Amino acid sequence: MVMYIFLTAVCAALAFFVNTSYRREQNIVAGKPVLTALPTRQETINRCLLVGIFLVLFFLSAMRYGIGNDYWTYRYEFIDIHRADTKISFEIGFQLFVRLMQAIVGVDNYIPIFAVISFFTCLFFLKGLYDTSDWFVLSFFLFMANGFYFMSFSNVRYYFVLGLVMYSMKYLFKKDFVKFCLIIVFAAFFHLTVLLVIPAYFVAYYLKWSKKTVWMIPVAAAILIFAKYPIRKLLFVFYPYYEGDAILDVTNFSWVNIAKCAAVLILCLIFYKSAVKGNAKAEFFFNLNLFALILYTCATYVPELSRVCYYLIISQVFIIPIVIKNIANKIVRRIFLAGVILSFFAYFLIFLKQGYDPVIQILPYFSWVFI
Repeated sequence: MVMYIFLTAVCAALAFFVNTSYRREQNIVAGKPVLTALPTRQETINRCLLVGIFLVLFFLSAMRYGIGNDYWTYRYEFIDIHRADTKISFEIGFQLFVRLMQAIVGVDNYIPIFAVISFFTCLFFLKGLYDTSDWFVLSFFLFMANGFYFMSFSNVRYYFVLGLVMYSMKYLFKKDFVKFCLIIVFAAFFHLTVLLVIPAYFVAYYLKWSKKTVWMIPVAAAILIFAKYPIRKLLFVFYPYYEGDAILDVTNFSWVNIAKCAAVLILCLIFYKSAVKGNAKAEFFFNLNLFALILYTCATYVPELSRVCYYLIISQVFIIPIVIKNIANKIVRRIFLAGVILSFFAYFLIFLKQGYDPVIQILPYFSWVFI
C-alpha cells in the first residue's frame, strides 16, 4: 500500500511539470497559422516527463505476479485458447492476440502476455490524458486516485479498451469521426461493450441543455426504470452467459459512484455558466457524467454496470480540471481545488485499503522478479 502511494506521488510530481496549455510556435503563411516542424523546449520537456511516468506505471504493472482478481483465471484461459477445445467468452481480437503471443513466447508463458497488454494499456492511458486534458497534473491525479490504473491489474481486456476510448476522444473533438469510430470498432474486437461508446459519445457531444431539452432527463430515467426487461433481453443477445450468473447478473447499486457523480454534477452546476456552457469539451464531459449518474440510479439491473459506466465516468478526470481552472476568483479556486484533492485522496486511501479484498486483490504486491 505504501509503495502504491509513493509511486503515485512520484508520478504526480513528474506530472506537475507537464504543461498542456503551451502552444507551439506558429508562422503565418497567407493569413493561416502553420505549426513549426521542430518541437518547442516545453514540448521536449513534456515528452521526457511522460516517458518517465510511463516507465513507472508500465514496469509496476508488467512485473506483477498473481496480482488482480482474475490473474490466474486469465492464465488458464490462455491455455484454453491454445487448445481450442473449450468455449471461450473472450472476443476474437483478444484470442488472436493471445495466439500470436503464444507462437512467439510459448503456450504457458503468460507473463510476457500480461506485459504486452500492460504496455499498450499504460500507453493509451497516458496519451489519452495528455491529448485531452486541459490541466494534466490534476487529471493524472484524479485518474490515479479513482483507481483506474490499479484496477487495470484485473480485467485486462476491459482496461486496455478503456485506454483506447480515452485515446479516441481527441478525434471526436477534432470532428474526425471516421477515426474515432474506427478506433472504437477495433476496441470492440477486445471487449464488445465498448460499442456503446459510439452512440453515447455522439449524443453527449451534440446534446445542449436548455429549457427545451431538460425534459429528456426524466424521460430517460423513466425508460430505464420501466423498460427493464426489454433492455435486459437486448443485453443478453450480446452477452448470453451473463444471464442468471450468480456473480455477474446481480443488482449493481453503488452509493460511492452515485455520490461521486452527484458531487461532480453539483460542482459543474455551480460554475456552469462560466466553466461549462459554451465550451464544447466541457459540455461533452458534463453530459457523460450526467449519463453515468442516471444509469447508476435507474439501471441497477444491468449486469456488470460499472463496465458500462466507466466509459462515462472517465469524464470526471477531465471535467473537474476544466471547471476548477475556469473559476475566476483566485481564493474560491484554491478552496475548491483543495477540496477536490483532499476528497479524492481520501477516496484513494479507502480504495487501497480495500485492495486486499479478493474481489479486487491488488494487494499485497508480488513481482515475478523476486519469485
